[in-house]
Amino acid sequence: MHPWLKRVILPLVLVALQTIGLSRLHADDRPEDLLVRLIIARLDLSREVAWSKFSRHAKVSDPEREAMVLAGMRSEGEKLGITGDQVFLLFKPQIIASCRLQEELIAGWASASIPRPLTAPKDLQREIRPDLDKVDTALLRVWRVLSGKKWDRSDFYAAQALIEQRGFSPDVAKIAARPLGPRASR
Repeated sequence: MHPWLKRVILPLVLVALQTIGLSRLHADDRPEDLLVRLIIARLDLSREVAWSKFSRHAKVSDPEREAMVLAGMRSEGEKLGITGDQVFLLFKPQIIASCRLQEELIAGWASASIPRPLTAPKDLQREIRPDLDKVDTALLRVWRVLSGKKWDRSDFYAAQALIEQRGFSPDVAKIAARPLGPRASR
């Protein structure tokens, strides 16, 4: 692991992951591995978003919130020296994957084809979104290190497989892994 990454980025990522109960980082973790783990952490939180929205009968799509997240991340990225286009390249697929996952879950719960969570839904504004914001910030900081990387198909397929192994559908995994594909380097 690059010394700068270990000294600066790793502590920030660790804080984000500890916040949501995923603190298993290792000194030999590659930035690419951290990125995928953060994408998975974001999708895990999207499950909670889905349960909250299902319980409140809220719509999955929230274009205003999505635009706010993208604008905020672009602004934060520019402060870190990442172009707005590079930030968009990472976060737009994450937002699309999150919406797709929410749609899948809500449809499954509504049709009773998948069991509903046994826990009470968390408050979207006060409990889930602050955790999402921490994960997004950590994603952005790891992306700073990786945004110039020349990705290839093996990166994409490895990320997609890891995401699927965590129980996400192939559709969600494919969308979420998109930034790690060869088109992301153009």
